[in-house]
Amino acid sequence: MSRHSAREKSVMFLYQFEVRGGNAQTIKDTFLSLYPIVNESDREYFDFLVDGVIENREVLDDIIAKYLRGWTLDRQSLLDLSILRIAVLELLFDTRVPVEIAISEAVILANRYGDDNSRPFINAVLGNIEKNEHPRVDSRGHSPDASDGSPGRPDDGEVL
Repeated sequence: MSRHSAREKSVMFLYQFEVRGGNAQTIKDTFLSLYPIVNESDREYFDFLVDGVIENREVLDDIIAKYLRGWTLDRQSLLDLSILRIAVLELLFDTRVPVEIAISEAVILANRYGDDNSRPFINAVLGNIEKNEHPRVDSRGHSPDASDGSPGRPDDGEVL
């Protein structure tokens, strides 16, 4: 598996969680029994994404909502929202993922799973967020906070 696959499974899980509601851990356990993630680092990244989105949903949604231009969150496709939440988490709060990768992966997922409007919509929203919200990682994978030019590092599991 790969990070792309971990993202893809994260979108699938978050969509199911949004539709079903209920206990996140119970739904996650059921999901992973149907779609196992064998590779340990991929499982850790899957957990980081889904737990990060669930725990920080309000903050992520507030950021996304600022860039919807005439739309509201409740009028968005649940699938598009799942993709956007993961991308914003990676784009702004994960020093391991360069900006271009976070946006590119979201656009690929939107193209694969969304409707005809998903790809350009998600690309535009993320482009505006990237331009205005000051991502934590640049195109070389460096954190703007890293004065020594070293690659960015995750914040010990704390997203926000």
